Amino acid sequence: MGFFSLAARGCYPGAAIHAYEPNPRILPYLAGNARPLQVRVFNEAVGATHDRVEILDSGESNLAAVQKSPAGSVIQVPFSEAVARLGGHVDLLKLDCEGAEWELFESESDWRRVRDLRMEYHLTNGRCFTDVRRAVESLGFAITRHEPDSRWGILWAANRRFANGSEQPDPGRRGPEPGLGAAGSSIPLRGR
Repeated sequence: MGFFSLAARGCYPGAAIHAYEPNPRILPYLAGNARPLQVRVFNEAVGATHDRVEILDSGESNLAAVQKSPAGSVIQVPFSEAVARLGGHVDLLKLDCEGAEWELFESESDWRRVRDLRMEYHLTNGRCFTDVRRAVESLGFAITRHEPDSRWGILWAANRRFANGSEQPDPGRRGPEPGLGAAGSSIPLRGR
């Protein structure tokens, strides 16, 4: 519905904020909430590759997921494209995509351009938190906060590449505000 976008705009009034929402049932609410905040909304899923997906929506909108399908009505864009749309750098990525995070973890090089991560993870297909930790740490992140549950949890992480100031954001960035992003709904944010 865009609650993260609302909070992000309040904290970072000059940020470029992108929100991705593949669920057609939620999209009108997100678009309506985002319009006055100048949040750019994409009716797309975010994954590792270009593809088509269908929405698996069995009731509660916050539990809807996507499944690849050649006949799917929703376009999936690669994570690299979502990052590129923000100028190649994401200061804060909020990720809540009902299990699709595992596919996104495969896009290793794209994660180098993400400074901070806030995500809900899902322990599907026999996975445990150790698998989440390994995936996030292998992408260059240090976990700074963890709130576990039995089948899912909340995780905050910081990209170690930015921790000591050795890697800086793109010099072409405009202004002091972050680039924020949210996928599935993920919201990339750009421009610290």
